[in-house]
Parts: sequence; structure tokens; C-alpha cells
Amino acid sequence: MPSVGTGSVDIRSIISSIVNVIKSRANVVCTAPCDGAILKLHYRFTFFVLIGGFFTVWYQWYHRDVITCVSHFNADTQVRLDYINICLSYPYVEIKEEGNKENPRRRYLLFYRWVTWSFLVLAGIYYIPRKVSKNFENPKCKKLIEEVAAHSFKVEVEQQIIEKIACYMIPNLKTHNGLYIKYVLINILALFIDIFALNYFDFLLQGRFIRYGIEAWPFERDPKGFTDYVSQTFPPFAKCNLNEANELVSKRSELFGCHLTMMELYEKVFLMLWVWLIVLIFLTSAYIVMLFLAFIPKFRELWLRSAKPIFAPERTRTLISKANENMRTGDVYLLYRFKGHLSHAKFYSLLSRLADPKLNDKVKPEDTTLLDTKTFPQGSNSAKGIGIYPSASDTRNRKAPMPPQNVQPPMNPEYIKGLFSNPETLARHGQIAPNDMAQTRPLLSNSKNNTSILIE
Repeated sequence: MPSVGTGSVDIRSIISSIVNVIKSRANVVCTAPCDGAILKLHYRFTFFVLIGGFFTVWYQWYHRDVITCVSHFNADTQVRLDYINICLSYPYVEIKEEGNKENPRRRYLLFYRWVTWSFLVLAGIYYIPRKVSKNFENPKCKKLIEEVAAHSFKVEVEQQIIEKIACYMIPNLKTHNGLYIKYVLINILALFIDIFALNYFDFLLQGRFIRYGIEAWPFERDPKGFTDYVSQTFPPFAKCNLNEANELVSKRSELFGCHLTMMELYEKVFLMLWVWLIVLIFLTSAYIVMLFLAFIPKFRELWLRSAKPIFAPERTRTLISKANENMRTGDVYLLYRFKGHLSHAKFYSLLSRLADPKLNDKVKPEDTTLLDTKTFPQGSNSAKGIGIYPSASDTRNRKAPMPPQNVQPPMNPEYIKGLFSNPETLARHGQIAPNDMAQTRPLLSNSKNNTSILIE
């Protein structure tokens, strides 16, 4: 199969782009409450491993010959391209069974041409835990972890960090079990995806993948007869038979011998995938067992273990036991997430507050800002995004303030009466002539038909 034009795809630039993305994402602090290291191994590391495997195999398919065939009847004759196209899809090897060596059984290598795209399909499946964890997140917890992680290295605000964590944790104790159960379910989903991937590759390789690494050990090859397990799973040489069913050889039957050059790459790629999937299944299973053991009160106290500071009046174990009595599994898990961003001394101070349930009455609801304006004045970069100013989402949902209304001051009716009855005032404003005597004295008693002009 002739290679498609060289230089059309620069594999080095693709690999460098993938490596740069991995490096940039590896330095991001995990702040989502329903996310963790095991889940990152699935939706991030394994995802990029499968994408890298796809591009590696795909590049070989379009930049080198993937099959070479010769006719068993005339080796000097060049095989037609349409025959080679069929041999790419339906090569086979003969398996001679004991007692029936004259009629060997054929095993068709149907995966040879299309196994490349299985990496792309599995990469999309391995990203499912990330999409599910985003839907299960608690926005308040996520925002709080982000603020603590962003300012945990600042010594001058460490006490205010403790105050904010306490202001959230104490009123919300024993309310985070639902968040913890969601986190456990996501890890179970990741384990099911690992088992599915193992069986998926086993189906593609015709039942020879699950025990691939075990049967291949100690990796002794047979380059003469190709009888070892690796060569039997990915045979480098195969046959191809075209007969009347293929509708291309009329009434003849053509037999070709083919060299499948990609098999040498497949056997190494799938061996690394097998090792990684076994390790990933083991780590995920052990982590899920640890998450279930956290429902035991004594076991989850291990999550809160920290060094005793010099000013501590009592032992850390005693303080952890007191705090554990006031919390459930979800609270301990969330506190464990905060622990990774705090020093041992400040974490001890936080535990001392959580160990006393009476502190719930001392928390002020208005103390929701992490820092005050004295430490960071308005407009400074250190004060942005940490609770001093409202976020864009808060201001977007807030109603606009009512415009100020002009309120008229109350007037005295007696003053208005005297003002309009004074002829000098009316003359000053051009209402009457200064010497008009008819207007200076209203005729109030000349007739009963006269109308009073006084303002009551």
C-alpha cells in the first residue's frame, strides 16, 4: 500500500502540542470536591495515552506500507491494489489442532485494519467521569476550595482563611454525606470503564487480550516458527484467499502470502495498554475500598492526622476524636480536602474550633469575606476574586437599585395663604399691577355669588 504524501502531517508538532497540554494541566490545583487523583488518571492521563496511541498508529498507516502481498502461484507478479485492499480486511492464519491437522482452522485477523479507531472511541469513554463529576459538584464547596488554594501560601491571611473555613463548616456540619456518596459513585463508574476497556480490547483481539501479559511472560520470542503467544496474537505473516465469494477473481481462487508490517507495532502498544489497565484497575479498586472504609469512624480519623504544633495544649489524636464525633463522613472528607492547603498549626486551630459544637452560636453570618479592605485596599490584584467584591454571577442576578425620587418637603397652609394674599408678593412676580386696588382687596362680602379665592 503506497504511503500518502510525506510532510502532509507533522507528527512531531502534534506530539509536542499534546505534551504541552499535559504539562499545563498537570500544574492545575484540583479544587472540585467530586474530583481526585484516581479520576485524573482516567479522564486526563489515560485519555492522553489513548489519543497518543491513536496518532501513533494512524501516522504509521498513512506514512508507510502496512501490507506486502505476493501470489503463491506467481511470486514475480505484482498484486493488484484491489486485491490488497481485500487482504487488509480479511487476512487469516491457520491453526492446526491436534487430531485434525489436515484441515486447519482459520482465524481471521479482522482487527488489523480498524483497531486504530478503537483508541479514539475509548478516549471519549474515559472522559465520561469528568463530565459526570462536573454535574455533581457543590458550587459553594468548590468556590471555597478555590479561594483557600489560591491564598494558602500567604502567611498574612492564613488566620482569615481559617475563619472563613470555620464560618462555612460549623453551620453546615453533617450535611455533606450526599457529596461524598456522589464522589464514591464516580469512582465506581471509573472502575466499570476500566473493566469495559479490558473486555473491549479482548473482544477486538478475539479473546487474547485479558491474559496477554501473563501468557507472554517471560517474553521469549520464536522468530523462526512464530509459535510464541505474542506472535500468535499479532502474527506478522498471514494468508489471504480470494475466491468466487469475493466477486473479483471470476471462477478462480487466488492465494496470497502477506506481511503485516503493523503487527510489530501493535504487539508493543497493546502490551503497554495491558500493563496500564491492570495497574489502573488495581489502584481504582483499592481506592474505592478505602472510600468505603471511611464510613468507619475510627478509620476516617486517619485522614485528619497531622503533626502536633508546639503551642498545642492537647494531643492531636484526642482533638481529632472530639472533632470526629461532631462530623459525618462527608464532613471529614471535605476537611481532608482543606487539609492539603493548610499548615499543621492552622489545621490544628481549625480542628480545635470544630471539636467544640458551641462555636456554632459564635459564628457571625456577615463574616463571609476572606480578607478585609485594610489588608488589601480596593483595586489591588490581591483582593480580587477572594470574596471582597461580588463576582460577575452575583452582580448579574442582582436587581438594579431603584432610582432616587424627589420628595417634596411638607408645606404650611397658613404660610401659603399669607403668601398669596400679600399684594406685594403678587406684584413682585408680575401677577397684578402695583396700584391695582381692585385686586389688592378681594370682594368677599359684596355678594353671595362671589367665590372665595382662599386656598383651604
